[in-house]
Amino acid sequence: MKRKTLGRLMAASIAAVMTVGMVGCGGNSSAPADNAADTPAAAETPAAAETPAAETPAAEDTAAAETPAAEDDGMGEVRIDPKTGEPFDLGGMEIIVADWWTDPTAEPTTEFGEAQKEYRDWLQETYNFTLVQKNYAGWGWGEGSIGEAFVQAATSGSDENIIYILTNSASTASYVSQGLCYDISKLDGDVVDLSREKWTCNGELTSWGIGDAKYGFYAGPSEPRGGLYFNKTVLKDAGIDPESIYDMQADGTWTWDAWIDIMSKVQRDIDSDGQIDVYGCVQNNGGMVMQCIRSNGGALVTKNPDGTYELTADSDAVREGLHFAIDEVTDKYFLNYSNEDGSNWEDYKVRFMNGEAAFMFDDAYCAYQGGWLTGQSKDADGNATAVNGVELTQQIDYGFVMFPKGPRASDYVTNKSNNVTMMPASYDDDKARLLMFAYDVWTDDVPGEEWEGYYGLLDNLYGGMRDTRSVDETIDMMTTRGVDDVHAIVPNFNPNDNFLYQAGVGADADALLEQNLAEWQTAVDEFNASMQK
Repeated sequence: MKRKTLGRLMAASIAAVMTVGMVGCGGNSSAPADNAADTPAAAETPAAAETPAAETPAAEDTAAAETPAAEDDGMGEVRIDPKTGEPFDLGGMEIIVADWWTDPTAEPTTEFGEAQKEYRDWLQETYNFTLVQKNYAGWGWGEGSIGEAFVQAATSGSDENIIYILTNSASTASYVSQGLCYDISKLDGDVVDLSREKWTCNGELTSWGIGDAKYGFYAGPSEPRGGLYFNKTVLKDAGIDPESIYDMQADGTWTWDAWIDIMSKVQRDIDSDGQIDVYGCVQNNGGMVMQCIRSNGGALVTKNPDGTYELTADSDAVREGLHFAIDEVTDKYFLNYSNEDGSNWEDYKVRFMNGEAAFMFDDAYCAYQGGWLTGQSKDADGNATAVNGVELTQQIDYGFVMFPKGPRASDYVTNKSNNVTMMPASYDDDKARLLMFAYDVWTDDVPGEEWEGYYGLLDNLYGGMRDTRSVDETIDMMTTRGVDDVHAIVPNFNPNDNFLYQAGVGADADALLEQNLAEWQTAVDEFNASMQK
């Protein structure tokens, strides 16, 4: 495993940041989220307590590190404040990283956790501050929420030293347009180097920026999200080497056509009774359909450099992706089932586990250690998780690859759904620079050769995936190739009920688009208008 290569990027994400995209659904759910067809339920996420911090910056990586440094005492060079020429001294600042899930009393349970705690204790003693990440307010933007707390601090001021983790939502976008968010580009080259891979690899500086201004940030690469699982036993039974899929992914030939070619060989009537026994694929509701659009370079909505939003659902890339999803995949190779017989949206899980289909589109978290796909998932009473009474304890042999790329795409992509870190615009520059310095070092890597490139989620994935190539190769690229579903932050923009969930067998791709375009355009226009107020 290229732990040091991947880890240098991924170690930047502290535990809270890495799992927030999944916890952000606001609680457990037995059905898809309302505004994201492929959003996982919080119950299927791993614990967030022990995801590691990011790498310690080398002198050439940060502007602050170019100033003279104090003697290295085994924890790394002490950072010098360019304003004073002395080591940073935060004057006893008590800093809170506010979220809606972290238990600040949790103690480390691993060797790495102990090392990380020791490092962070050293940071606090060396630079004279304390920092705690904790459940500060509720999820979202309503009464008692983290969003409400942020707005209050941004509009009324706050004596506390708080860095906020906010939802990936229209409300957060409105905070930016209303001037409530601090522009951290003012700190670039002083206490933080925003050109470091730690900050750039996830795209959030761009996602939450307008022009040169940067209003939101995220430490480390995006959490791995949607891809294709494949049942190795089913493929072998059809005479296909499962490793060939990884090989195509590696050499850039894993395309829509290559996927269709494999499904055409896998799908067959094994017992000659006139009924198909093994299908090409199953999907998590509309998740696969949306990924066909992404994988062809398409997007329902895009963001302009000036901060406005544009409906792009009527583009050639979107239409081609939707036609591929319906005409080439769903109509020909999709194991179709309805809810009329009492089944529910989770039945695709059982069917994949039973070997009724070769491929399944879903998120990487399904194969985290303890995830449902691993056969290790338990309920609160310690019983195996069941879907419609079927315990998902089968131990199938599966692999995981990026979704194949369409003809208009230059590379593989996945979706990303990171919650964003922000500071209120009410903070003065002196306060903001010290908070940003603290957060920068806090999310750096734990010193020590044994922790170089360490990333806890990799161990989690190794504990769930059935092979190493899924982690070494697929996850390696997935974490830095996430694209924004910009439509997800537009109020009243519903791509699910009348679009993705209707893209089943026999659907008319063009008619589906046409019947939604006017409503979507209105939603985008209203959002743009509200952002200008």
